[in-house]
Amino acid sequence: MHLASLPERQEAYAQLEVALSRARASGQRLVVALIQIDRFYGVNEAKGLEAGNQVLESIGGRLMQAGSDVAFVSLISGDTFLMAREIGYSQAECAGAVEAMKYAAQYPIEYEGTELNLTASIGTCLFPQNGRTSERLLGHAETALFKSREQGGNRITFYSEEETKQMNRWLEIGAALRPALYLRQFHLSFQPIFRTDSGRLRGFEALIRWNHPELGTIWPAEFIPIAEQNGLIVPIGEWVLQEACRMLAGMQEYRQKELVISVNVSHVQLMDGAFCKMLSHVLSEVGIEPSSLELEVKEDVILHFTDKTLSVLSQLRALGVRITLDNFGEGYASLVNLKQLPINSVKISKSFIKQIDVPSVERHIVEAMIGLLHKLEIEVIAGGVEYEEQYELLREWECDFVQGFLLGSPSKPDLLDMSIIRKSPQTA
Repeated sequence: MHLASLPERQEAYAQLEVALSRARASGQRLVVALIQIDRFYGVNEAKGLEAGNQVLESIGGRLMQAGSDVAFVSLISGDTFLMAREIGYSQAECAGAVEAMKYAAQYPIEYEGTELNLTASIGTCLFPQNGRTSERLLGHAETALFKSREQGGNRITFYSEEETKQMNRWLEIGAALRPALYLRQFHLSFQPIFRTDSGRLRGFEALIRWNHPELGTIWPAEFIPIAEQNGLIVPIGEWVLQEACRMLAGMQEYRQKELVISVNVSHVQLMDGAFCKMLSHVLSEVGIEPSSLELEVKEDVILHFTDKTLSVLSQLRALGVRITLDNFGEGYASLVNLKQLPINSVKISKSFIKQIDVPSVERHIVEAMIGLLHKLEIEVIAGGVEYEEQYELLREWECDFVQGFLLGSPSKPDLLDMSIIRKSPQTA
């Protein structure tokens, strides 16, 4: 067992290979872990590099003492340790060993009279289950560590084959996403939304679709988070707004002027300083009224709620654009939050709507939601309506607008049945 203050990565990998050789010879299992101290740069900034080195030495020493079965501990970068430890074959023993690593890494450290409280993100994998070579095990531990940090840090993540597949898929989509816009691989589909009081068409929701020539159909739930992370959601979102508004303008030339087009926007777009100006330009260029555009903001915008978010939403409302809080009921928003947000309407989460046609708690929740929201003078949209019984209940509860496969599937503009304007949900 050996702890070096600043070993070369190559030396650390050699130590791992030695530990693996011993485990092969003895038939022992190993847990291999990468332990990264969260936001360690703050220690160096506040206390200096010498203090940082002392803290790392202290953490390394504690990791070495985490158990008599520790094979080795090495510092492989400025804030990350590589560690291997022998374990038995029970799940409890494995979990206990890794928990001991985390405890050792983040136990409060005293430095010059100050107590430093640090946290650690840990990615782990097992020998021989997850790999038999140091290269493969390190790659798997890095995958698990990435997952820990992606979820906010201060957690332990075990490697799995499924996570590796997800990681590879994530990298593939990220690489394909950059040229997708100028290669014209995106298109929009439009799903009708109806009024429940009259059964007439209220408008459409624009839904982005991506068919990649090699990766096939990639759904928004998969590529939108990647676009948000790498900033591509801003140009992609602008394209969606332009195309959706042009489609509505074309319909308004010979159809009803009161139709509304709904477009989903990300909190990342709202935080972009040029968003309001861009949106105003699109409306002016296309020639539709601001009130004809509805922006759907996911309920998790509450997590990113700042004074800037409130300012942007207020500017959009002042412009005349409608604001809808999407996926309402999934756990982020509350009635207190709604009072702070300048919104016109909420869209109740599909997870609630799909249960209302059977005796369930969801039926009572949705009915109560609609009543409370109306008292707050907020309109209600129900998505995911698939059965006649669901529609009839929503109409009985005076839900304002409905959409779903019962009423119309998402279609490309050239496939839209324009006679749908004169259809009611009962005949759609």
